[in-house]
Order: sequence, then C-alpha cells, then structure tokens
Amino acid sequence: MKKLITLILTLMLGVTACLGFTGCAKTTKIGVQEGTTSLMYTECLKGVSVSSYTTFPLAAEAMKNGNVDYVVCDKATAMSICNTMGGIKYIDIALSTEFYGIAMDKAQTQLNASINQVLADKADEIQAIIDKYMAGDSANYVGVTSAEKDINNKEGQLVVATNAEFAPWEYVNGDKYYGIDMEIAQILADELDLELVIDDMAFESVVSSVGNHGVDIAMSGITITNERKEIVNFSTSYYTESIVLLCKEDCDVFASAGTVVDMLNVLCKNK
Repeated sequence: MKKLITLILTLMLGVTACLGFTGCAKTTKIGVQEGTTSLMYTECLKGVSVSSYTTFPLAAEAMKNGNVDYVVCDKATAMSICNTMGGIKYIDIALSTEFYGIAMDKAQTQLNASINQVLADKADEIQAIIDKYMAGDSANYVGVTSAEKDINNKEGQLVVATNAEFAPWEYVNGDKYYGIDMEIAQILADELDLELVIDDMAFESVVSSVGNHGVDIAMSGITITNERKEIVNFSTSYYTESIVLLCKEDCDVFASAGTVVDMLNVLCKNK
C-alpha cells in the first residue's frame, strides 16, 4: 500500500523518473518546509533522507550549517532566500511544476464565483504585482493592514488564512503584511466591498482552517492538489510555479545537469 501511495504522489507531481534510482553510495539529506508539496515531492525520492522545518529559510540555514545537503522549495521562494541569505544559490531546473490557487470554503459557492471573476477582471493588475515582487522592486511594494476579526460582522469581512513567513508571497514587516498574495487579497476585498482580515497561522493549518472560525479563504502560495480539493474548493490558478533545488554557492556537482533526470542522478549519487 505504501508503494502504491508513493507511486500516485510521484505521478501527480511529475517526478516518475525518481523511482528508478536506487543504491545511493551516500544518503542525501534534503531540507523542506513542513506541510508543503516540496515535502511530498522529496518523500517520493529514493536514497534521500528528508528533514522538515517550519519555514524554508530555516531549512536553508540548516543547509548552510551543514545539517542538510540541499533544500527543495518553490522557485520564487528560492530567489527570495538567495537575495537575503548569502552563500547559497538555486539550480534553475524545474524538478516539478505546480499551480497556485485560492482555497475556499466549499459552502461558499458564490464567493468562489465572485473571486474567479475578480481574478479575471484584474488579471493585468495581478500580473504587475507578481512581476514587481519577482524583480525585487521593493520601492513599489504595498503594505496591507489587517482589520480585527469581528464575529458580529461576518458578512462584511473577508477573512484570509495565511502563513506570513513565505516571502515573496506573504511576510510581515512592522505592523503590515507584504507579498504577492497579500496585495491580491486586498484587491479581492476591495472589489467585493469587504473589510480585509488576515489570519496568520502555521502553514499546515492554513488549508484546513477554511470554513472554520470565520475563515473564508486561504492564500499562502497554495498548490492545487487533489487531496486539498477534498476539503476545499479552489479558484482558477493565478500562478504557475516550479519546484527547484537550493545548494551552497560553491557547489558544482550540478554544473553539467541539464534535465530533471540529470538532477535526480546527482541527488542519488550525492557526489
């Protein structure tokens, strides 16, 4: 049964090739953030050991300290980590492709339709937000202020669950929230004429919180998966992301890698 589950996850994430690698001379240690599809991906690989951390930056710190060999995460986060943490780089080969969406309470079908309409109507504005964060145009980042959750005003608020430790998608600076998802959340609230409330929590609780304790939607760089569709509805995808590998800046073992198979061969052999 365990092999069957592993095979299903591997096919879903597009990493079928990894199942063919066996007999690593040395076990490769990979760090990931708990509760993410990066964790699901690495758990499909043979010949590696996986360590999970509460955030990707903590996993990257563990790599710098020699506790893990590599970190697997989404490309946008990899770029952000490289910009803020010296001595590391990412390999620009997509290990897998995933699609980000907004998770919503299954009971709120009208909200789903309304959000999809806003995503369509504001597509150019949303793309501009994505572009400025990807380019590191910090002068034009817009901070978002959260209102207090009001149980007596449920109909007048849009409560968004997130994990604000996932730059460039969401993070805290001072008393404001920044990031791609946070600016999109503000657009959604404005267009729906609702007061925006940000509910910051651990990532593994973000999706499951939808529909509970007043949470309407979840935005935290959330990958659309069949497992998550069982408990929430998703908006149309607003971003296509790649899973990539972070390594130390002086690492050269991937220099000749040009494909996913090449990358997985290196990971298996570990030098």
